[in-house]
Amino acid sequence: MFGLSVCCCGRKRADKFLLTLDKLRNYVARATTTADFTEENVRICVRRHFSNKSKYCFQKSVQSHFSEYIIMSQSAEFSIMDYDIIGFDLDGTLLRYNLNHMVALEYKILTNYLVKVKGYPKCLLEKPFNANFLQKGLIIDAERGNLLKLGADGTILRATHGTKLLSPEDVNKIYGESRQWTLAQEFIRDPLSTWNGPAAEKLRTLLDYFDLAAALVFAQAVDISDEKSEAMNFKIWPDILSGLIYMYTREHFANGQSEYFENLKACPQLYLMRTNENVINWIKALRQAGKAIYLLTGSNIDFANFTASYALGPDWRDLFDCTLCFAKKPGFFGMKRPFLRVADLAEVPKSEIPLDECLQLGGIYSQGNFQQLLNTFNKLLFRKPFNEIRSLYLGDNLIQDVYAPASCCNIATIALSEELLCRESNYEFKPIVQSEFWGPYFSLDGSPTLWYRIIENCSQLCIPNLDSLAKIPITKKILFKAGTGFLSNLPDTLTVYIELWNILAIMWRIYIKLKLNKAMMFEYRQVKKLKDSHLKFDYTLYVD
Repeated sequence: MFGLSVCCCGRKRADKFLLTLDKLRNYVARATTTADFTEENVRICVRRHFSNKSKYCFQKSVQSHFSEYIIMSQSAEFSIMDYDIIGFDLDGTLLRYNLNHMVALEYKILTNYLVKVKGYPKCLLEKPFNANFLQKGLIIDAERGNLLKLGADGTILRATHGTKLLSPEDVNKIYGESRQWTLAQEFIRDPLSTWNGPAAEKLRTLLDYFDLAAALVFAQAVDISDEKSEAMNFKIWPDILSGLIYMYTREHFANGQSEYFENLKACPQLYLMRTNENVINWIKALRQAGKAIYLLTGSNIDFANFTASYALGPDWRDLFDCTLCFAKKPGFFGMKRPFLRVADLAEVPKSEIPLDECLQLGGIYSQGNFQQLLNTFNKLLFRKPFNEIRSLYLGDNLIQDVYAPASCCNIATIALSEELLCRESNYEFKPIVQSEFWGPYFSLDGSPTLWYRIIENCSQLCIPNLDSLAKIPITKKILFKAGTGFLSNLPDTLTVYIELWNILAIMWRIYIKLKLNKAMMFEYRQVKKLKDSHLKFDYTLYVD
């Protein structure tokens, strides 16, 4: 009955738009003095239009116990006590990195690798480390030498060839009038389908801060290739992928062959951050409340022990009922790989645990699968029907930690996104996390990004870090405010719309109240007339 189509504005027009919001606020302030509402919890649906093609429905709860913005797309409230099994990622979740130092280190190692190992021109080393070009979530079109920022429906919102921005006309020529890449559409339909195999050689998603620098190295290598008059017979993306493997291969932590690992071992305080004590106490409180707590990380046990000991303390293992390393996510959630035993900070060869056998509580294992972990916890701790066991997983990688557990195992997830902190004036990693070149992470010119859509569809909450969740008592329910699930900061480009929805919600309630009063007055007159004429009247009030 009540609809509004809103043309979304970018940051440059936000100030003008907020002037209109101020006028609306004044109008609502005056109107609310004439309309008294007694409803304590009114939910409305407001349809927002990001574009002509994309429409999204959100539910808004007028009442909230918290003053912070909380984003939730699945239900009207969230309580961590509703879950029996709670899992945590390590890197980027329980352990945060100093992104200013770490990403710069990754860039230096990759460029040196291409020049010294793969024979790239030395001028690559003279290129500047341009942090403004970096953004998490970019997609590499390896064959064309392009980088893409995708909208929720796969439309290319922004693109470069190398480091050079492509005009809308250039994008149309390359990808067609629809501005959609066929392979990217396959990825959107099933993000796991392009994880390995031939498609992975053509399309690569840069999902976290471990491969963030690869975008800039790739783009600068493409620039050099275009500038050289002689043919460069380099396979740029495969060469960069080889560099990433050199950096992160698990054996290289112990044998000292990775420059990345050696830098972290030599100066951990430069790259690693200690976990807030509130988070550690929060996890302990969850265990004391009877929750099964596990750590699930893609890191090998020796590297995980090194980083966790620094961040969580030497007794970090005591926080968890199970510690699972080298988990090979996202396959951990959808496949049936066996667990292997761990001894002396190494995976024990040929120590596979049968799939029908339980793990030991307090143990450390490598690889494995979620179903066996679930069976273990249920048999040893809960003894419930499986359909009554509720699981939650928290992580920062939107495919490995959010999409995969939600789609493969029906696990509830919480997404962590450093990008939510960009609104803070004193956020120290803003030079790495916020990109003026690519625009906001969650949307661009009013169109939500692919990653916003995955957060919306697959996660219960989106939080900047565990600190923001740990300060809420575990027994406290989070009721949703402003129709969102972002805790504790809403992305800048969406704040305007949320404010508008709040105002429209109040105006709508005023409209209903005034119409209700008008209808009741009309019925009162009718009743009075009928009473005066001594006729019986069946009183019914309708408000359409």
